[in-house]
Amino acid sequence: MKTALPIATIAFLFAAGPIATTIDVPLTRLAATVAVAEAAAQNSASLWDGQWQGTTVSGQSLVLDLRVEGQRLTGRLMVGKQSAKITAGKIVDESFALTTGPIDGHSVAGTGRHTGDAIEFTIDGVKTPLTLTRIK
Repeated sequence: MKTALPIATIAFLFAAGPIATTIDVPLTRLAATVAVAEAAAQNSASLWDGQWQGTTVSGQSLVLDLRVEGQRLTGRLMVGKQSAKITAGKIVDESFALTTGPIDGHSVAGTGRHTGDAIEFTIDGVKTPLTLTRIK
């Protein structure tokens, strides 16, 4: 009888404790990780989605129409009356990089980052960054 109680206690601890924690805890952590990732994706989309407008150094209107799908950035770039689809775009934290189809025979590559309520958009080959504000 003296040995039955310790054996029963050990059996109970191993049956309930280690098995339960090795199964339950990773699933709980996975669910929390997925929830955080989904919230980050929604925040990123709301941060970038929409139309952003500014003026080029030559005085032409520039509009970026951005859509976010995860880390992928899609949409259009309109300069004056010309327009090109974003062919490659990626979001990283509060910055992005994009490349468009041809405008005036040349593809446009650039990077952007949030500065307050605006986007600072730098086009490759242009020294001065453009400030774009949300219009939609």
